[in-house]
Amino acid sequence: MTIEEKKKALRNRDRVIRVMTKNGHFRAALIHNTKTAQDAQENHKLTGIPASFLARTLSGASLTASFLKGEERAILELMGNGVISKIYGESSQHGESRGYVNFADNAKTYTVSNEEDILGIGLLKLTRILYDKAEPVTGVVEMPKSDVGTDLAYYFNQSEQIPTAVLLDVKLDETGKITHSSGFIVQAIPGYSMIELRAIFDSITQIPRLSDLFEKEIDLPKIMSKLLPTEFDLVSNQIVDFFCRCSKENFIRALHTFDVKEIVNMKNDGHNELVCQYCNKHYYLTDKEFDSIINKVKAQKN
Repeated sequence: MTIEEKKKALRNRDRVIRVMTKNGHFRAALIHNTKTAQDAQENHKLTGIPASFLARTLSGASLTASFLKGEERAILELMGNGVISKIYGESSQHGESRGYVNFADNAKTYTVSNEEDILGIGLLKLTRILYDKAEPVTGVVEMPKSDVGTDLAYYFNQSEQIPTAVLLDVKLDETGKITHSSGFIVQAIPGYSMIELRAIFDSITQIPRLSDLFEKEIDLPKIMSKLLPTEFDLVSNQIVDFFCRCSKENFIRALHTFDVKEIVNMKNDGHNELVCQYCNKHYYLTDKEFDSIINKVKAQKN
């Protein structure tokens, strides 16, 4: 790979940018996370529709996290009575993103007539883990549309009284594979005028699909200028990846909290496979590792 090819590859990596309008009345974030969404689909072996919902949720979590600091995190969960019972998306401010989809037990018996039936009726829960808070900050609202984007905007407008617009876009090819994923959020900050707010929202409604803006190039600041009808300052430009901090060692530490009998039964029944719910990575315990865990747990009991 030539130097120019490496530079292009770096420029085209998944990223989220955060901006502030020069008058200080609006903040916004724009994400292009196609590779992240593709990795999530591949890891969890999802078909097109569930993968697209997970991609939107990851985008929403990343956009929310972009307004945080350091390793602060945002967790976006949507829980409904449809084919998908839960979607979980988690992102840190510095770009680590992970998530999963849970299906209803009787999902195969559902008849889906429109997109709203995928999640059905349910709740959106947004949790933020912040440096200066002893406990996570959590809010819950009913989902008005069950499409992720509208629901997230509704959460901020209703639960936190912040005028917000959200656009989330995912495209699939004829085989159901994700070919594009992106998202945009804009929020008003105290001091804005209704004239400014209407101008921002009217500008957004003129955009048919975010993916149309990414067809020629992946230049987030340039695309942001097409979304916001006012000048802005670039605050941050962060690489985004599908990344999970799970490890075999973490699983083993968790097993140390189990009862000895439970661990012995796991070993005897051949239940040596450990699967991370968040990224679907598989780990396998050897008999030697089982014996080591059993001995340590026994020692803790004495």
